Amino acid sequence: MHVKHILLALSITLSMGAFAQHNEEVTIEGTYRPKVNKVNKILMSPETPKQSIEMPNAAVKVLDVDHRFRLHLDKLTPLNYNNRKGQGDNAAKNFLMAGLGTRVSPVFLYKHNSNLTKDLGLGVGIKHFSSWLGIKDYAPSGFMNNAFDIGLTSSKYKNVQLEGNVYYRNDMYHYYGVNLTEHPLTEQEIEQLCPRQTYNTIGAHFGVVPTSIRVGEVTHKLDLDYRYTFNSTSNGEHYAGLGYGFAYNQNWWGNKSHPQRIGMDLSLQYGGLVLHEGFSLNHRILLKTNPFFEMKDEFYRLHLGFRFDFGIIGEDKYLCFRPDLSGSLFVLNKKLEFYAGLNGGLKMLTFSQIIEENPFMGHWTPLLFQNVKLGFDGGVRTNIMEVVDLHLGVRYRRVENDPLYIPHDYNIDHSSSKPLFNTFMMVYDETQTVSLLVDTRVKLRNSLTADLGFVYNNCSPTVAEYAWYRPTTEGKLKLTYDANENLAFNMTFLYQGGRYAMVCNDGPFWVAKYPPRYDVVKLKDVFDLGLGADYHVNEQLSVFARLDNLLNQKYQLFYDYPVTGIEFFAGLKMSF
Repeated sequence: MHVKHILLALSITLSMGAFAQHNEEVTIEGTYRPKVNKVNKILMSPETPKQSIEMPNAAVKVLDVDHRFRLHLDKLTPLNYNNRKGQGDNAAKNFLMAGLGTRVSPVFLYKHNSNLTKDLGLGVGIKHFSSWLGIKDYAPSGFMNNAFDIGLTSSKYKNVQLEGNVYYRNDMYHYYGVNLTEHPLTEQEIEQLCPRQTYNTIGAHFGVVPTSIRVGEVTHKLDLDYRYTFNSTSNGEHYAGLGYGFAYNQNWWGNKSHPQRIGMDLSLQYGGLVLHEGFSLNHRILLKTNPFFEMKDEFYRLHLGFRFDFGIIGEDKYLCFRPDLSGSLFVLNKKLEFYAGLNGGLKMLTFSQIIEENPFMGHWTPLLFQNVKLGFDGGVRTNIMEVVDLHLGVRYRRVENDPLYIPHDYNIDHSSSKPLFNTFMMVYDETQTVSLLVDTRVKLRNSLTADLGFVYNNCSPTVAEYAWYRPTTEGKLKLTYDANENLAFNMTFLYQGGRYAMVCNDGPFWVAKYPPRYDVVKLKDVFDLGLGADYHVNEQLSVFARLDNLLNQKYQLFYDYPVTGIEFFAGLKMSF
């Protein structure tokens, strides 16, 4: 199975990257790639409801490569939409994408938006993404991802928008994790010892979002979330979250166009695991409070706050008080920005989060609170002659209860008393990570753009010998060339190195030698090259094609879970 595409399918909707994990309010206001502050982002017309499902334009370009501190490589062309002709993303009522590939196939995506009334909007989304069945590039495998969303938005009430949606996710992954050349298995043993795993998620969201910010008024926001995630053995988790925030804006001093802001964000979260035996355990409750004060002017931005978190797991109680400080200084007519910040706090680890990172879990360790004891972000961003955007940053994290993945030491198929192959379990460690980041975009000329990024991570666990599966170095290079108004080419190169895995050196049949012995293995570095092309036929139709992994590198994302070799993918997009 092409594990690279498993993680891709898991993270199609994710956009968080190590090159963009600074505070979103920090901004460079250059004319080449302008951004706006958060306070300006939420100004919208209350007469027209915001659409529930984001509607892309039919024109496409290569998906921006986002590197996370976990191993996620997202780079498949047809899963990102970019407006090349300056039209709004919501210009179309319907959007349809379909594609086929040599190994990843088919992909189907449909999105619909419409206004039922002047104040009420409807959004619907359907997705299917899967592999050809029976891939035997390394071992028999396959995967399938399905999703359905339906949502409503209402702007009936003054200064706020109501939004709600329900969703369903179905994901299937065929465990393999064994080299059949080294350890031959019959088809019956493959089905028995390399089982398929299915995850289902049913969820709902309701929110109240302010549509304007006015001096002298209090704004409110509200979020309600519920989801139930469960696997094929009926292990699962109930999660519920309540979030509320308010803020008051006033001109106490200074420039009248830059009012000060004081407020508080509150949240209450619950998570509870449910085992297949029918009883529940690992009840977790987390209360988070975050009072803050914000001020800004033409040359600076300042956020002052603190976080007070209180958590309960069974009879254990956790208390956490952390700073929430950030600021920016703008010079040279906002072409140069220096930023820094301190942060921390408790984070609830969830079943759905863990299986996004590693869908091959075979044992469920009770979930704890991840405790960021100290977090620091600092750096500089600049726009040089409206041609080069450059970001240099440094990040430090000291984290307690940081999850790492190791082989499951005793995962047995009860019907045969044989071990299941290469499933994982989770252990907790305290880690200290120092990261150096470089991210730059160069507009070589009007038709050619280059994006270059590099991250160096020095992660030091307290107990484990290495931070298992976390890369020491990560790099990306993306070139995009617009040949004309309708035709675009792109090239993406990815690199990751310095990843280590804990491996059982007694082989897959170690159960008779329990406890097993372990070795440390350095995984092969990632060198992944892809080429793509997009052709914009007209305003409603575009076609795309991509050659992926041109170097035919069969590197591993998890030990004995290698990617497949070179592949071809093509399809079309329609907006109507």
